[in-house]
Amino acid sequence: MRVAIPSSSDKTDALLDDRFARCAFFCFYNTETKDIQFVINNFRSATEGVGPQVVEFLAGNGISAVYASEVGPKAQKILDKLNIRTIIAGTKLTMQQIINQLDN
Repeated sequence: MRVAIPSSSDKTDALLDDRFARCAFFCFYNTETKDIQFVINNFRSATEGVGPQVVEFLAGNGISAVYASEVGPKAQKILDKLNIRTIIAGTKLTMQQIINQLDN
């Protein structure tokens, strides 16, 4: 399963960004291969429609789950439509802590 995690930077010690669609980076984690990839969020500065644009981007990158502290209603509607699972979590976790949880 490929998971997208909104991240405050491009390091595994970065905190979960509480801004899903406007996060600085996404951490893509593959639970099968254990591959970690950080991707800059080029949509974060858009004036409107950021959530839906981000969800389409994630779907295009083979993401099957999103791990976030919250997701806006427009983004959630599209996540549901595309059968991308949403996992809601607390904000004080690092990318590595989240990855460790996903591996358990």
